[in-house]
Amino acid sequence: MVKVKELTIEVTYRVGYGEVEMPENVYNQLVEASEKGHKLEMGRSDRYTEALNWLSNNIKEADSMDWEADVEEISDLNEEYNS
Repeated sequence: MVKVKELTIEVTYRVGYGEVEMPENVYNQLVEASEKGHKLEMGRSDRYTEALNWLSNNIKEADSMDWEADVEEISDLNEEYNS
């Protein structure tokens, strides 16, 4: 076993749904974001708040078709002593 001091991982997954019902304002925000090429990032913008809230409540990682992980940073406790 290794005790990890810091670990940062970016996880990206994709889900697909059919015949989904959503409020019209959520739909409009999703269309606008798509047309303008904007990313929807929770906690990073006041824009598209209704869409972000709806996505947060309705999109689940367990529904993903595929996912990937990118290890951005990892260091063990012994690393600082081995330098």
